[in-house]
Amino acid sequence: SGPRPRSVLCRRSRRLAPPRAARRPAMEVITSLEGRRSVRRRLKQFVGRHLRQVPCLDAVVRALPSSLRFWRRRKYQTLGQGDDDDEEGGEVEDLRQSVNDTLGTAMVRLALLSLIGLTVLNVTRGSKFDDENTDWSKVPLQEFEKLEFRRDAGLILYLGALELLVCGACAQTAAAMYTKRRHAMKHPQDGPESQRKRYIKVHLEKDPGRRDRQLYGIGFRASTDGLECLLVEEVRTGSLLDVWNARRLQPSPAQLLEAALGDSPSAAGRAQGAGAGATERVGLGAAIVAVNDVHADVGLMQAELTKAKVTLWVRTEVFHASQLESDMLAEHELPAGAASGRPVPATFGAADAEAELEAPPAGAAFGFSGRPGEEGADGALVCAEAVGGPRCAVLAFEDEEAQIVMRWLICGILFGWVTLLPVLLVQPNEERPRQHLFRQYLLKPCLLILPLWILFWVLDCIEVAIETQIMHPFFYFPVVHMLLPSVLVYYLMKLQAADEQIVLEQRKSRQAELKKDSAQFQPVAIEDAAPALLKELICVNPVAMIFLGAVASIPILVWNLLTPLSTERGRLAQGFINIMYAPLTFLQVAFCYSVYHFRFIDLPKLYMTTFGLMLSLPCFAVWCLCLMCASRYGRQDMLLVERQRVERAREAVGEAAPGTAALSATDLVDLTEAMQREFEFINSA
Repeated sequence: SGPRPRSVLCRRSRRLAPPRAARRPAMEVITSLEGRRSVRRRLKQFVGRHLRQVPCLDAVVRALPSSLRFWRRRKYQTLGQGDDDDEEGGEVEDLRQSVNDTLGTAMVRLALLSLIGLTVLNVTRGSKFDDENTDWSKVPLQEFEKLEFRRDAGLILYLGALELLVCGACAQTAAAMYTKRRHAMKHPQDGPESQRKRYIKVHLEKDPGRRDRQLYGIGFRASTDGLECLLVEEVRTGSLLDVWNARRLQPSPAQLLEAALGDSPSAAGRAQGAGAGATERVGLGAAIVAVNDVHADVGLMQAELTKAKVTLWVRTEVFHASQLESDMLAEHELPAGAASGRPVPATFGAADAEAELEAPPAGAAFGFSGRPGEEGADGALVCAEAVGGPRCAVLAFEDEEAQIVMRWLICGILFGWVTLLPVLLVQPNEERPRQHLFRQYLLKPCLLILPLWILFWVLDCIEVAIETQIMHPFFYFPVVHMLLPSVLVYYLMKLQAADEQIVLEQRKSRQAELKKDSAQFQPVAIEDAAPALLKELICVNPVAMIFLGAVASIPILVWNLLTPLSTERGRLAQGFINIMYAPLTFLQVAFCYSVYHFRFIDLPKLYMTTFGLMLSLPCFAVWCLCLMCASRYGRQDMLLVERQRVERAREAVGEAAPGTAALSATDLVDLTEAMQREFEFINSA
């Protein structure tokens, strides 16, 4: 009678629990844990997606004189560049981005000086309005409007100084991103011993009889914006890399014997040894900087992963502008040993030795058939039998994507020369065709429109500072914020179409070379390349989208319709562009009408009214609609990618091994979502 004690229920539940072999595999447990935390992860990914200019903030601090900085560490020089000042033999410094670096430093310092001067000016002007003896009701309306303009003109000048600050920060960040790092200029194997010690060298080799249907178990995504490495997102349990990780944690026979006899070293020594072994593991967030003899090319490195034997050079720490927002919002959900299939012990003792002796091998611990891996003749880890997992690799053979640069180009539609100038000053890598597209399509038109943009910007600042009208607002705003951006949008759409064709050509040519050179070609399936520019237009911050709609929704719609893309993912993005920006055309017409009736003396009110409308209820409703459409696009794009991966994997595996049509989608190809990128899948090899 009455409820039973908790201890009795716990003992009975343990007696009724199924045996270890009948329990759910570890990956299912991990999947359920990820499902519980998916809301938190989605929230962090959402915040990261709408704080896209965070990497530029660090550049503002780095542009200050060294005496005014609170710290002196240069984050972007990590990952094999600038680690030590006394390196052996010295390194050749990459000076290709020196123009952008110099411009960024000068613009940031000029902006800070302007902000200080404007603050003093506004304090001086504002003191005239603090006179309590003045009866403002008796002041003539025209005189009162002039005084009010003088008081509020500081707001427009502040915006101009902030634009200088943004331009300098973007230039500094661009120079830091596209400066070649040490691992890009020289293969880690060719560096001195002091540099090679900073990398983890991993040898892996497939079973000779299963080379066309066995993967290494690496889940990754290619870096962006000049980092040139493969960022590890997952180590599949029971795979070759997972077994290699597990062996780094296993004690040596001498340690096992000492632990069994009770002659083990002190607790401090054990903890130190365990920590040293943990650093030799390839975990989440690590960067593969070279594969075999290939480095500084993410497309060719992925092509090397199709070979039956690979040597990976891995760096555990990554600091780069393209990774800064991911590092700030990083989600560490799994324990340190989850990637290797077993927990990482803080100490190692007799009890741990007994558990280690009785524990099954890493592959068998979670229901995978086969014996542990064997060491090859040259130290490579060879897996002799089948290991569960997909048969088809997911590899993209094209160059890096310029993701942050694409964001700056979208901002250039709003702010003009402020974010366009740093993009045009980036010196592209001579071996990267995708980087040359920016100058190829934007340099000639910008030679015409950038001087006009800068001239109008300077005249606007001068007329506000001297309180004298030089040009009517209806002449300034339509030309600067509508006519010139429409020319830019046209060339941006052409750039997007050319980028798509380059990706298709690189994939086709490199995959044909692999099939020709390899007797047992690893089946590869990859979805269409993401239309980076259109994706940024869809997933941009809703506040920025409203401003984009108010100044450029009509040209975006027109040039989007007149520049069709060839891939299915591109056409999907173009459809959502039409859906989202078509209603915003009414906003652009309303903006033209309101500017026509504004006077020069009402210019500060125009800016303050615009920012006030951003906080109104109608604009809040538009924000929600924009977020819903962006989320809808992300989910539709993921479904399309999943379908393309499965269909192309069946085709690739069917060509290599007929009769595999009955395989499920998870047995064919990896469909794991990226941890730090919203609505994206990772690649696998």
